Amino acid sequence: MTPAIRHQGPGKALCRCAAMLAVLCAATGSWAVPAAGADPVSAFAHGPYWFSIGVLSGSAQPDAHLADYQWDTRPHPAFGAQALAGRGRLAAGLRLWSTQTTQTIDVGGTGGSPTVRSTTVEFVSRGRLISVLGMPLSATASVGVLHLGYHPDQVSIDPGGGSPVVVDLAPIDEWTGGAGLALTRTLASKWNVGIGIDYGRYRLDTAHRDGAVIVNSRESFGQWNARFEVARLIERR
Repeated sequence: MTPAIRHQGPGKALCRCAAMLAVLCAATGSWAVPAAGADPVSAFAHGPYWFSIGVLSGSAQPDAHLADYQWDTRPHPAFGAQALAGRGRLAAGLRLWSTQTTQTIDVGGTGGSPTVRSTTVEFVSRGRLISVLGMPLSATASVGVLHLGYHPDQVSIDPGGGSPVVVDLAPIDEWTGGAGLALTRTLASKWNVGIGIDYGRYRLDTAHRDGAVIVNSRESFGQWNARFEVARLIERR
């Protein structure tokens, strides 16, 4: 039996991820302590409001443990988009990130290697830490939804006698959360370029054989992401 990833929607993780979101959002504002008597909001969010929208490119590397389930876990190209709004040290917004790999499904010499498209839509928060060579270094935190879709979404398996069995590869939706670092630089006052690296975690229902027993479990997996961003910057007071 080929070890399998089983589908489960994100509903059971809602409360946990809501709590995670609150912690992550708070974390981006906790890197410095305002002076006694100072307004905490103005201490962390001083200066003009700004907005940016950008495109992302880079690479993503799935968890090495997914190789046990016949996934190709080498780094793969990834792309996406990001929109942020901020003031002073703080920023928040939405990010779309997509990559793909393959999973080999081999049962009795039949099956296939469908493409697995991974797409995340995340709420992102960012808090500036220090300046490195004149460029802001920020801590980032995110929480959102991961969608895994297969193409083709069916495989045909020969049971060894009779008609082939067609297996549907249902899409998978799960909550995900992560954290990382980002370095940005403003060019010609209207453009930002940046690089970042982060690590995200999510959980999947799995099934594999242990001798004569099929073991069903829920396991945690991760993904490293390296991103390069070019963004248009809009500033207003």
